[in-house]
Amino acid sequence: MRRSPWSSAARAALLTVALGSLQAPGYRVTYNMRLLERRGDEARVIATGMVSGPEDTDLRLSLRTDTVELDALLRVAAEPDSATLSGAFFGRHRAGYSRRGLPLWEFDGYRRAARVAWGGVARLYPFGQPRTTRSHAVWLEITVRRDFVGGETRPADALVVSDSSVAIALAAVVRPRRAVVRLTLSRGDTSSAIKVLDMVPDASSQSVTFTLGPGDSHTLDVALARPEPPRTAWDSALATGADVVCLTVLDSASAGPAPARCGRLDNVARRIPLSDRDTLVATFSWPAAR
Repeated sequence: MRRSPWSSAARAALLTVALGSLQAPGYRVTYNMRLLERRGDEARVIATGMVSGPEDTDLRLSLRTDTVELDALLRVAAEPDSATLSGAFFGRHRAGYSRRGLPLWEFDGYRRAARVAWGGVARLYPFGQPRTTRSHAVWLEITVRRDFVGGETRPADALVVSDSSVAIALAAVVRPRRAVVRLTLSRGDTSSAIKVLDMVPDASSQSVTFTLGPGDSHTLDVALARPEPPRTAWDSALATGADVVCLTVLDSASAGPAPARCGRLDNVARRIPLSDRDTLVATFSWPAAR
């Protein structure tokens, strides 16, 4: 069958579009948050916070009072002139006490979504909307901004609390595309030099050679993977393991199964026993911003 003269050109055009989308400049998303409380005619700010990161950054939020607890994950779907802010909410509130005086809790889960302009304010009532304009109320004001950046950016968050009547915590949730892995092989009192690897989850393994002394070297194959899917709907909806990676180590000198160790990108050293003599120390961290 004779090929169309346009087939090669079409494939080339599609390849150009695909490469262009992969190499296109990125954006940084910023969530600015205020937690406010109203009693009567007076409204006051309880806390202010900020979470920012690459365009796929989500905001994990936790609120606690004596009678209500709420965990939420907010995410934004970008559009040219606006954004859709959606959230998964899991809460519980104290419904009373048992005959023995123990607190009884009711659990609830729901999802909400709203379309807002970039830089616009979305108002959320995490503990329920007040019945009247003078009723006691606690609400969140969230502003989402998107800024152009020329390279990769790291997640960041900040929180300032002016009143402890409502306990609040927030964090940037980013699923890492790359991770910096620092490895050291130790044997007794001897340790190798630190090996620094720029690794991609679920990519091919890399061979690393450690030198423990003159004529004493050891080669390991290491690979980075994402953890197993969350076991509960709560963990899945709140993306509790989003920044977790797992390092698998294959030692040709060992006949046992390949050991693995999972951890967050928090720059905390984790020990991976390889044998009775050797231990691999691994540290996971975010790549440097560029």
